[in-house]
Amino acid sequence: MSNFTITTAVNNGVFIIRPVGYVDEFGGAAVFETVQKALPEGHQKFVLNLEGSPVINSQGIAQIIELAEIIVDEKGGDLAFAGLSELATGVFKMVGLLQMADAYPTEDDAVKALTD
Repeated sequence: MSNFTITTAVNNGVFIIRPVGYVDEFGGAAVFETVQKALPEGHQKFVLNLEGSPVINSQGIAQIIELAEIIVDEKGGDLAFAGLSELATGVFKMVGLLQMADAYPTEDDAVKALTD
């Protein structure tokens, strides 16, 4: 999808991913690739801020599940979500993502939780 973008930042040692647009197969793969590039750089704490991506399809969810498993289970890192829509919160609960990572209303809240 041509309107999909990702920006990243590091705040207090936390790697932040900010996708904007529809998280479908393409968007999910882009988020996944962003995390895959950050892991070898030594990043262990991640915030996925989905404020700019209120709609995520099943293929995008599958990519997020896979990256959560890599960050949390394989690498022993920390992951938090920020800016989830009400629909996304329900889906993340249903598929078990909120058992691997907590959700916060804002990016700042998520960063604070990972650095306290």
